Amino acid sequence: MPDFIFIGSFKCASSSVHFYLGQHPQIFASTKKETGFFSLHYNKGMDFYAQFFEGARKDQVLGETTPTYCFLPYVAERIHKHYPNAKLLLCLRNPVERAFSSWLMATGLGRERLPFDAVMEKSKRMYNQMKETLAGPGAEAFWIENNPNAKFAPLEITSIIAGEYAQILKLYYRYFKPEQIKIIRFEDIYKNLDPTLSDIFSFLGVDPNFVVPNKESVNFYFDRSINEVFYKVFGLKTGRAIIDAVPKSVKNTLKQSLKKPPPKLTMEQRVRYWEFFKDDVAELERMLNADFSNWDPAAKKVAV
Repeated sequence: MPDFIFIGSFKCASSSVHFYLGQHPQIFASTKKETGFFSLHYNKGMDFYAQFFEGARKDQVLGETTPTYCFLPYVAERIHKHYPNAKLLLCLRNPVERAFSSWLMATGLGRERLPFDAVMEKSKRMYNQMKETLAGPGAEAFWIENNPNAKFAPLEITSIIAGEYAQILKLYYRYFKPEQIKIIRFEDIYKNLDPTLSDIFSFLGVDPNFVVPNKESVNFYFDRSINEVFYKVFGLKTGRAIIDAVPKSVKNTLKQSLKKPPPKLTMEQRVRYWEFFKDDVAELERMLNADFSNWDPAAKKVAV
């Protein structure tokens, strides 16, 4: 059963990190990337959870990745109940970019029709109106009702809370010591992958000198334009199966032929929605004694 859990946030390279960690010979990454056990399947019991670690060797460090764990208020307590000594991984990404990436995925899948601006404004309103519900005793019933397929949570709610990292950390600090939570910067995964993985390996107590042989960025939603074609023609379930079966060379050819670049965040949007997160980021900096000023569009360090 797990020694470590990647708790989030989503759209923060969780698929890639799960893939990279699973290549280490001393690590067994769960056979299903997102088990959703502590969030949506807890009532099925520990035997259900154990199936995701079948085949692991006794000398391996075991772990799983479910990026929605981070903001669900009842998950931290459940993890601590069963695994009080677990090590947790939390990846932090510019919260505006994280929300935009989540919107891109949802619209590419056909799950969201609203423009990004409308989603963000609605998310802010709903978050302010539902704070007590989202953090109270009825939270689990609410999330299960609004997340029936155990994978996608509605953007109108998560666009804000999935990027409020200070609030996420405060939730987990109730149950876990700060030294049990490894903070990963999203940009480091793409700019300094080997040193970042070495640091994670050290944290997990495995050989930090192991170099991951396959550094391909892994994301099922490999291209928005291709997704739109496959899902529109075949539907979500069949379209996903077809995409999984298509060789990478064919995917690259399709990508070039469609030539439909995804929308990009404008500087105006970056500035407008930074206001939604700036107070939380300031608190995060105080909590971690860290600098996240490169996220602030006013700092002119943001790559547009």
